[in-house]
Amino acid sequence: MKRQLTLEYAFEFGALEPYYSAVARGVALASVCEQCGYAAFPARILCPKCASSYVKWKPLLGRAQIVHRTTGAKHEFALVRFDGADTQTVVRLHTIPPHASHGWLIVPRDDLIGLWLGAAASDAGKED
Repeated sequence: MKRQLTLEYAFEFGALEPYYSAVARGVALASVCEQCGYAAFPARILCPKCASSYVKWKPLLGRAQIVHRTTGAKHEFALVRFDGADTQTVVRLHTIPPHASHGWLIVPRDDLIGLWLGAAASDAGKED
């Protein structure tokens, strides 16, 4: 016997709300430790270097260097480091040529959450 279950829920972002709101607009907002200066993107409420809870917000340009990329059955993903951040993270790639060495944070496509990297219109035709 099969039954369909539908759940309705809301995420509470708490102290990370500025980060999530920025990502939804395609804006990179890093958390920067006020004690040691470590910049994390994705943002964190505790510094991964010194464990301080004193962080401030810093807008980044949104450009990321591609460290490693992989292709799945339907999508491409990459390990990247955003300019101005000390951390690396995984993003989903959108229209990034195979030879590209960087991309730009974009608004998630198809109402999906997560970090997406796309090619900037101003980069069209440029070689990396």
